[in-house]
Amino acid sequence: MKVTVDFEECLKDSPRFRATIEEVEGDYGELESKLDKLVKLCIGMIDAGRVYNQANKQFVNGIRELALQSTRDEVIGSSLAAFAETLQEMNNYHTILFDQAQRSIKSQLQAFVKEDLKKFKDAKKQFDKVSEDKEVALVKNAQVPRNKQHEVEEATNILTTARKCFRHIALDYVLQINVLQSKRRLEILKSMLSYMNANLTFFHQGYDFFSQLQPFMKQLSGQLDQLVVDSAKDKRDMEQKHSTIQQMAALQDFSTDDTKLEYNVDTDNGIAMEGYLFKRASNAFKTWNRRWFSIQNSQLVYQKRFRDNPTVVVEDLRLCTVKHCEDLERRFCFEVVSPSKSWMMQADSEKLRQAWIKAVQNSIATAFRENGEETTIVSQLNTHHSSTYQRWDSNSGQWCERQTLQATGRW
Repeated sequence: MKVTVDFEECLKDSPRFRATIEEVEGDYGELESKLDKLVKLCIGMIDAGRVYNQANKQFVNGIRELALQSTRDEVIGSSLAAFAETLQEMNNYHTILFDQAQRSIKSQLQAFVKEDLKKFKDAKKQFDKVSEDKEVALVKNAQVPRNKQHEVEEATNILTTARKCFRHIALDYVLQINVLQSKRRLEILKSMLSYMNANLTFFHQGYDFFSQLQPFMKQLSGQLDQLVVDSAKDKRDMEQKHSTIQQMAALQDFSTDDTKLEYNVDTDNGIAMEGYLFKRASNAFKTWNRRWFSIQNSQLVYQKRFRDNPTVVVEDLRLCTVKHCEDLERRFCFEVVSPSKSWMMQADSEKLRQAWIKAVQNSIATAFRENGEETTIVSQLNTHHSSTYQRWDSNSGQWCERQTLQATGRW
């Protein structure tokens, strides 16, 4: 079974994960609507079929009465009696067919909608609630001033609890989605195959359409047997993976976001590093907004949603430097500075701040090495930065103050 939602992306709570969840929820909402419609149509068909069977029964009784009235004519009487017997048998088959529709379509699919899809909707409500709680906790934790230690501890504890609760509920939600995807195929195919087999019995081999369709149905019946086995295996594998990741998550430190973050220039998708940061707006209000940042192709970009086009913050990291920022009320801040502009960012923890600063520095150094232009560009930038008494240091891969370089003999 193809995994619909990835457990690792769930732990990262990335825009990709959110986009996949949104797509799955929309798909199951449409599925519920289609199944409800199909069940209602089936009920209407069954009710109409029972009315037809009652009318057909009366018609057959009329034929029998005519056969009794025609006893003097043995040919008519015996023929009408045989016709009535055949038609009565067909009427009985009709009754069986509609009973089978009641069991296979109405009952099975209705149970799937009322039980499995209802559990999915209940799980979605829980997931939405813990997602909102986590978001509120993250914002509150980011807004706590560094000098109010009791508020810092309180916000950290709330965030730890929110993260732990979110990961527990989110992993359960992903497990339910993936298991439901397999069960969905099983229930729909099993239900329809059962009803189609009833139709095949009803029409026998006299109905050409079902004669042509029969090999396919036999093949599907064999596939359904295998699907039952595969579905059970998939469920066991998924539960084992869920349990393993749940145990790994339980061992992590929830006081900080422990998502693995490190600079990797050789990634297949070209994204050397990515993760959430708060970004201070350049407007008059200096508002802080949480965005998904990434370093790719020597650029620093961000996006709010997965389908949004990335917004370029820094066009060329070779023109920039990065430094800690300790003169703000907010904690874990750092600044990316270019010759013409600067950008203020905030990580969720000191560990993540250090990781981002190191990643930007590594990206600057990597960009110089890959382009083979370090001597020319550094010379130009050194000239530009001379007014600020800074110079590019090839040894450390970052801009350094004049006083620092003079102390080491590299100015």
